[in-house]
Amino acid sequence: MPNRFLLGLAALCLAGTAACASAAETRSAPQPAEDSKADQAQLTQSAIADCMKREGFKYVAWTPDPKTGDEQDKAASGDYEAMRAIARKRGFGIFTTIADPSLKEVVWSESDSPNFTIKNELSPAQLAAYDTALESCRAQAVKKVTGRVVRSAEDLAEQRNQMIDQTLDRELNGDPELIELAAAMGDCLKGKGYRIDSVRPADIGRQVPNTFEEQLKRIALNDDIPEEGISEGRYIVPRLAPATARQWADKEIKAALDDVECGKDFYAAYEPRNREISDRVTRMFGGVTP
Repeated sequence: MPNRFLLGLAALCLAGTAACASAAETRSAPQPAEDSKADQAQLTQSAIADCMKREGFKYVAWTPDPKTGDEQDKAASGDYEAMRAIARKRGFGIFTTIADPSLKEVVWSESDSPNFTIKNELSPAQLAAYDTALESCRAQAVKKVTGRVVRSAEDLAEQRNQMIDQTLDRELNGDPELIELAAAMGDCLKGKGYRIDSVRPADIGRQVPNTFEEQLKRIALNDDIPEEGISEGRYIVPRLAPATARQWADKEIKAALDDVECGKDFYAAYEPRNREISDRVTRMFGGVTP
């Protein structure tokens, strides 16, 4: 099961008609190792606020407080019981969240930010200017705090996810213990009839959920919702009949439970290191900021 509990890297899904990225998630720069993600995010937000003030806009430095509970935190560390509980409830969060939108994990929403009210009070022309200034100020802040050059929030996320993948490959894919555990997980899943294309430690947790992501994408690209204005690799979440969504959700939950069962030993060894790498790289890009 891919560990994206805190970063939400697997798919970009906003309410209703949002674009969704297919499941996937560099230059050297100074990294103050003693800083926590929150510290880095606060520095970045303060730099954004200073920049916006120079541009003539009000902006409140704000870092989200992720709405995660003990169960999610335990699952993100490879705890078997927590991962199983989440799998039983929401599978991989693909078809299950279409069948039951209340299952969508929202670690924070735009309306939580004090800047949401500020933006809502602007005219359309003012809002356009505000958003343009914010994009520029965010890029300047990230460069000031981390030394990294980003063009936009999306570019920042893409660079960060790419570095996470590169670091996982470099640090974990050659680990003998993880290689052995990933191979055993792959054999177990194959024995249950699942397609496994790679048993590399950084890949094995994506194998089963990817089959459901691919199925959702096939449905989306063949429905009657135009994909106009959507960047390559993204698609509009399809509308499914409740019975169809439930059917796929039930299959997904069974697969997620099989994935956790087969990966019990692997996830216990892999997820803590995966999370440490994700946290480390996130810090290198200025922390988690809106």
